[in-house]
Amino acid sequence: MLPRRGGTILCAVSGGRDSVCLLHYLCSLREKCGFTVAAAHYNHQMRPTAQRDQDFVAELCRSLEVPFYVGTGDVYGIARQRGLGVEETGRILRYAYLDEVADRIGAERIATAHHQDDQAETVLLNLLRGTGPEGLRGIPAVRGRLIRPLLDTGREEIEAYLVQHGLDHVEDETNESVAFARNRLRKNVMPELEKIHPAMRCNIARAAAIVGREDRFLNELAAEYLPPEGTELDCAALRRAPEVLRPRMVRLLLDRLAVGKKDMTAAHVEAVVALALAGRGGMVSLPGGAAAVCRQGRLQLMVLEPELPEGKPLSVGENRWGPWYIRVEIKNSGEILQKKDAILLKCDMINQSLVVVPCPDRQRLTLPGSRGSRSVKRLLSERGVPPEVRRQTPAFRVDDRLAAVWGLGTDVDFMPGGIGSWVEITLYRKK
Repeated sequence: MLPRRGGTILCAVSGGRDSVCLLHYLCSLREKCGFTVAAAHYNHQMRPTAQRDQDFVAELCRSLEVPFYVGTGDVYGIARQRGLGVEETGRILRYAYLDEVADRIGAERIATAHHQDDQAETVLLNLLRGTGPEGLRGIPAVRGRLIRPLLDTGREEIEAYLVQHGLDHVEDETNESVAFARNRLRKNVMPELEKIHPAMRCNIARAAAIVGREDRFLNELAAEYLPPEGTELDCAALRRAPEVLRPRMVRLLLDRLAVGKKDMTAAHVEAVVALALAGRGGMVSLPGGAAAVCRQGRLQLMVLEPELPEGKPLSVGENRWGPWYIRVEIKNSGEILQKKDAILLKCDMINQSLVVVPCPDRQRLTLPGSRGSRSVKRLLSERGVPPEVRRQTPAFRVDDRLAAVWGLGTDVDFMPGGIGSWVEITLYRKK
């Protein structure tokens, strides 16, 4: 876990007993092992005593001669904005700040004070959620530059270390609240389990380590069926792989996406596997704006562009809508010519009610020269427009009727005639 000589470890310090122990212990190693220790504290501003904790950590770092960095953020406000829980939001902001500081000071390692009790609680919570081996292996001791040096250390040993070295700490009052699932598990369930088996924390952590080794081995086997890079896979490779490895292959591909596999459930993974094995084209939407697309025997995972906004009335001139610039012009002279890059509409059918909307797959158009109306989805599919592009395709309504779809054309009822005025709509995307 330690960096090279001359390197730097950034220690996350909340001021609680665990992080105080970790910071002090790393400082005891820095001269012998030749590395530098820095500390970072994130003030969540979620408690009246938050400033007290920040001041305590600042003084501790001063006494240990450790460079100190502090960040802060409106956790409640950001949680509401993102639609997340406050615990999850706080964790995201905290780790983002640790990464930011580590990059700024060139730290090779970021150390957090997760210990053996945290490991046991995490494994039990994951088990209750119905997790697979990846969840049952618990908190990884090393993940990239993130390290957990105390992961095999019990709470009693940490408390004994603080007493031995005369170290003070601060208490987070929210640790006593049973409103949080982890606190209820820690305060109500773990003591009862310990009565059944006194060494249960240690045993759960040991089981997590065993599952972790086996999980890594199975991932190595699954990786042999994958290309060395990218998020595209021949569906035949998935079919050749043993059934037990197929979900792992999908999860490993998800790891290569920019959004990762956060919030991806077993149901999502199973849906992707089923899509690839079915041998038909299609798309499965995934969390984080990602999707799995199957086409011509190949499975591709991708991050989709954001969905188009709700419909917007259009006026003559330049209009902006999502990633599109839409220019609307009234033409009333000259010959009506259908341009490749324009939508034409009969003026007297519009009556100031022209609206741009996301492409409605299930609605129908009757195009010039066709034998009748057909669904927009089928028309786009026949023209080779993939699902991920269809969701970014603008369409145009007049009152409650679909008048035209970009890339398809105009419904016969809205086509301009040989004389009179017409509307010309041109589009281009923002760069």
